[in-house]
Amino acid sequence: MGRLIALFGLIAFAAAAAEAAAPVPAPAARVASLGLCTDELALLLAEPGQLVSISFLGHERRETPLARKARGLHSNDGKFSSVAHLKPDLVITGGVVNRFARELAERTGTRVIDVPPPMTLDDLRRNIRTVAAALGHPARAEALIGWMDARLGAVPDSPRAALMIVAGGLTPDVHSIAAELLSHAGIRQMVTPSRRVTLEGLIAAPPPLLILSHYRASQFSLPQDWLGTAKRISGRTASVDGRLWSCPGPLAAADVARLRAETRP
Repeated sequence: MGRLIALFGLIAFAAAAAEAAAPVPAPAARVASLGLCTDELALLLAEPGQLVSISFLGHERRETPLARKARGLHSNDGKFSSVAHLKPDLVITGGVVNRFARELAERTGTRVIDVPPPMTLDDLRRNIRTVAAALGHPARAEALIGWMDARLGAVPDSPRAALMIVAGGLTPDVHSIAAELLSHAGIRQMVTPSRRVTLEGLIAAPPPLLILSHYRASQFSLPQDWLGTAKRISGRTASVDGRLWSCPGPLAAADVARLRAETRP
């Protein structure tokens, strides 16, 4: 939590300095975010009092490390109808999942920005800038991106092969943003058939490094003895905070830095 407080302070300081030098247009005063991924960006970039509602997932500590910062905010169900009475002057949606909410908000004349889930780190940087600009704080975007990139660092040469497993025995695609994040930790995500891991497959070809994503342990959908066997046959195991990878955002950079330090040869 201390790291998050320091991050908020850095973003606020950079924004205040930049906005004093070059004032920006008046920001939206009543902002509603309708999805977890946009909740996190809004919580990181908005001024206190600027947000009036975030999704119910943004209030859950099991879902996001920013849940404490959401205290006191209205909780919505991802539909525009659940925030219309708050009279937001900006609604932030998150791609296809919020399509109908976006269309309804636009019909009422409410300003909407759509921020699809990022497929790459460049997409993520673009999303950060989009949200910050809509909130009226473009300097905060550059401060947050600078913080993120400093922790990501350069992609190391000669990455180590590893296999990340998320809920249900699934693995991230080798071309996904998760794989790109892993590359900054010096790790190359291994290819798996159908992006699904079986115990038989692990026994036949155990990965040199097994990375488990801890996110909603009750939903991992794999027997504990299965996981125990997987750990024993792998050359080495590591874990990540699944909350930071289910909605890949800037906070995942800190997990990448930790993973890089913990898995050095």
